[in-house]
Amino acid sequence: MDSSSVEELSTRIDNTSLGAYRLAVGIRRRAIVQQLRTEQFKQKVDPDRLELVAAEGAVLPLAQEILDYWAGCTIAGLLLMLPTRHNFI
Repeated sequence: MDSSSVEELSTRIDNTSLGAYRLAVGIRRRAIVQQLRTEQFKQKVDPDRLELVAAEGAVLPLAQEILDYWAGCTIAGLLLMLPTRHNFI
């Protein structure tokens, strides 16, 4: 996003809804993580899952490098990305 797009989003976003969405994502994420077996954390992301993400339009074609990056990550790496790497960047 360029700075004008960020500014527009910032003025239009409903912070209450965004907070509720964030909470729902966190709850679902914890439920999924609790179902994983220890050995699954070291596995690479299943390429079929990444194809599904792309097919659903969850990642724009212009951002294909995100899917390429995720393809090289382990499950643990992806789980740690949001609470660690995104904060640093």
